Amino acid sequence: MIKRIVPLILFLAGSFLLPHLVLAQDSSAEDLEYRKWRITLFPPLSTNGVEAPEYTAKYSINILAGYHGGLDGAEIGGLINYTKYYAHGLQIAGLGNISGGHISGVNIAGLGNIAKEDMSGIQISGFSNLAGEDLEGIQIVGGLNIAGNNSSGLQFSGLGNIAKGDIEGLQGAGIANAAWGDISGLQAAGVANIARQDVEGLQAAGIFNFAGSDISGLQAAGAANIALGDIEGLMASGGVNVARKNASGLLFAGALNIANDLEGASISGGANIAKNLTGLQFAGILNASQTATGLQIGLINVAREFEGVPIGVISYYGNGRKNIDVRFSDGGFTDIGLTLGTHRVYNSAIFGYNTLLDRDVYRVGLAVGLEKNIQDSFRNWSNETMYVNQEFAVTHQFENKWSRDLNLIYSYKFLLGKRFADGFSIYGGPSINAQITRVSGAEDYTWYSMWSPERKGREYRFWIGFTAGIRLFKQKAPERFRDEYSNWDIDW
Repeated sequence: MIKRIVPLILFLAGSFLLPHLVLAQDSSAEDLEYRKWRITLFPPLSTNGVEAPEYTAKYSINILAGYHGGLDGAEIGGLINYTKYYAHGLQIAGLGNISGGHISGVNIAGLGNIAKEDMSGIQISGFSNLAGEDLEGIQIVGGLNIAGNNSSGLQFSGLGNIAKGDIEGLQGAGIANAAWGDISGLQAAGVANIARQDVEGLQAAGIFNFAGSDISGLQAAGAANIALGDIEGLMASGGVNVARKNASGLLFAGALNIANDLEGASISGGANIAKNLTGLQFAGILNASQTATGLQIGLINVAREFEGVPIGVISYYGNGRKNIDVRFSDGGFTDIGLTLGTHRVYNSAIFGYNTLLDRDVYRVGLAVGLEKNIQDSFRNWSNETMYVNQEFAVTHQFENKWSRDLNLIYSYKFLLGKRFADGFSIYGGPSINAQITRVSGAEDYTWYSMWSPERKGREYRFWIGFTAGIRLFKQKAPERFRDEYSNWDIDW
């Protein structure tokens, strides 16, 4: 194999060096003489001899290799076609096409195509295409495409595409795409997309997308998206999304979203972290921010300052409530609840025990509640220490030891309360309850039932009950809805 390759390399080198050695004078593209036909074995054995770089032609046949001034038509070469100044038209070669000037047409080669300056048209090769300046057209290659400056059109490669300037169009690669400038269009790669400046459009990669500046559009990756500037649009990743500055839109990740300022939605299977949030955070485990306004839904919600609606097991806010509730309800359950959230909306993690039954019955559950000033529910009742809690709770009951057998109670509670100090209040009121169970004897958890149907092995019980309790530690009266939202355009 080596014995075959070395002579070929020497032959090609001689083919390109010989014309430069034998030519005693030079010309320009404007001075080229025109001939309709030319035929070349290899330089300088051609119909134009050693003066081939002084001519352009409409039709050109290079049996092995050709070196000419220009092309204004079509050229076919067994190995290499080389035009010193320009090529306008079709070039087909077994190994490579090289043009010292702009290309307006088509280059097709088994190995590579090179345009040292402008390129307008199509380059197709088995290994590499190179446009030294701007690309306006299509580059299709099995290996690597390079545009020395801007790219307006399509770069499609089995390995990689590189545009050293801006991109307006499409880069599609089996492995990686890179643009040193701005992108207006699409980057699609099996592994990674890199844009050092702004992106207006779409970056889609199997593993990784990177934007060195702002993004207006979509980043979609299997593993990670990173933007060092602002984002307006969508970041979707199976792993991690990182927005170093501001994000306006949607961040969707399987594991983690990180943003500085977020206006929009951040959805993650693991965690969402934002310095400042205005909008929605939804996470399978953790939502964390310094300041947040909007909605947080997650197993754990944390913020230094929060205004909005928290939904979770633990919603801990520096400016929020931190209470312990002890309450008794119909059926004999005494519950202890860790109540956190804002002073308007709260979450409670519940643990209870039935003190009236002759066997051990426990329960765990969650509750979401809304606290209002008494005048929001009863306009003629003015008292700053009175409040109304509307609460929805679901609890799972089990006997003796933990069991996952279906045994649920759903409750809606309407509770009137009174604060006697900042750290103590009492409350009580009616509840509407529904039990769904497959556990024998679970009817003992209720004193009566208004309706008790059975269906597909499940027992249902519906009743009206009551709840009474005390709330401990710091409490604060929420503003009236009329005052809190007085700046809203609402016809009260």
